Amino acid sequence: MVGGFCGTITRYLLSLAIQAWLGKGWPYDILLINITGALLLALVTTFADATFLIGSTRRLFINVGFLGAYTTFSSLALGDVLLAAGHQWLPAFLYLLLSLFGGMGAVVIGDVLGQAIISAAGRSARPVKMVQTEVKGQKLPTDGILSPDHVDVDDDLLIPEIEEESANRLARSQRDDIKGSSTL
Repeated sequence: MVGGFCGTITRYLLSLAIQAWLGKGWPYDILLINITGALLLALVTTFADATFLIGSTRRLFINVGFLGAYTTFSSLALGDVLLAAGHQWLPAFLYLLLSLFGGMGAVVIGDVLGQAIISAAGRSARPVKMVQTEVKGQKLPTDGILSPDHVDVDDDLLIPEIEEESANRLARSQRDDIKGSSTL
């Protein structure tokens, strides 16, 4: 939710800045926002796949939350339909092609850039293997740098574990509430 809020605000402010710079006659703002979003999505995904600074919680925050709200297919579609409705066929077609192929190119560039950064840092860009450890039976990543008994917190977000008894009690309580409301 926080990632989505931040992505939305960033898109709005960047859109205003691009429109002030390049004008509102053509959807430059959405084109640039979607292409940079595609590049960042590929970069973050490459880092996360290599467990390079980005764990699963951060990945969700950035990819789904921030970049999901930052990029916008609906505005792309609206901009293209408005161009076509104004009988600007060539600009509409060009916008659609630039959006599609620009986004795909940005993904390739983001992946290559991510691979280069990972290689420069001396890490493997391949997904890491998971090893069974003695830490509560969890599988933890190892890439040859960490020892199998290294305890690594996946992200900054620490979620307290719920005792099995408490979880069962909560589930029973919810079932009883549903049964009680259905008899009314």
